[in-house]
Amino acid sequence: MKVSKGKLICSEIFSQPLAGSFIALYFLYLYFSKYGLTVINQILGRLILNEINRFLLLVIYSAKKYKYIIVDSDEESIKQLQRQLENYSHYTCCGIARSTEEAIYLIMDQIPHVVFFDPVLELNGIKESSFNMIPEVYQLLKRLPHFIAMNSSNEFAYKAINSGVYAYVLKPINLYELKKAIIRFENSQPPQSSICLKSFTEFRFIMIEDIVYLKADNNTTDFFLKDGTIVTSYQTLKTFESELPPIFTRIHKSYMVNVNYIKKIHFSKFQCSLKYTNTIIPFSKSLKFKMSEIKNRWSNGINNGFPQQINIA
Repeated sequence: MKVSKGKLICSEIFSQPLAGSFIALYFLYLYFSKYGLTVINQILGRLILNEINRFLLLVIYSAKKYKYIIVDSDEESIKQLQRQLENYSHYTCCGIARSTEEAIYLIMDQIPHVVFFDPVLELNGIKESSFNMIPEVYQLLKRLPHFIAMNSSNEFAYKAINSGVYAYVLKPINLYELKKAIIRFENSQPPQSSICLKSFTEFRFIMIEDIVYLKADNNTTDFFLKDGTIVTSYQTLKTFESELPPIFTRIHKSYMVNVNYIKKIHFSKFQCSLKYTNTIIPFSKSLKFKMSEIKNRWSNGINNGFPQQINIA
């Protein structure tokens, strides 16, 4: 059964805490429409739109970001899953593996949050069990990904349970079954409070709230902290777009900023200033819409509980 994006958005709206005010406004709108009170109706219409915009902003900024990989040898299944996951903008695909060996290498390299896998892989007519990758990964990594199995039958469900698989989804993938698995996974995740930066010789943990902005420097990234410290990571800025929570946004090819620390946006000069630093941060003309979203976010009071005043120039 095909479900339109409009219906999905409506179902999401009515499942949110904002639903009460939205429903009340909507029924008032219908009541006054019946009696032809157009002026009141126009006011209510605007209020309803404001509630919808407020909801959409909450959706944009409330979700954590997650990396996933797909382990499957069936191209159609891979494409179908990718299409389904396009509905979740906070999920980023960081690779596809078509064999167990390739999957282990990819998991070690990318350290994803979720691994979607088919228990049986077939390459050049030879079948292999992808369950074999799970114990090996558990021996090699400290932070373990969540494994979600996908197959056209329940034949491997018992083995999946014994292997510590987080969820089992039948193919062809049902939109709502996939959504249930994703919601269960997200509900199990603790709030992100720190990030681990890797260099050639060490790992360093930095508290998320201490990061003011990031700057790209060729293939490395400099982290500028509240106390003035600069920490360099030997990873690209693009890597941290999926690693950091949504309070960080990329506003320039060389910069990501902590939205909570923006104190002034100068739209005519394409610049912004931040707390804890005197450095003026540029933003790209092509990414001006992101700054507008940030301005609207604070204007609508969606600020994660922190008082904030942004000066607009």
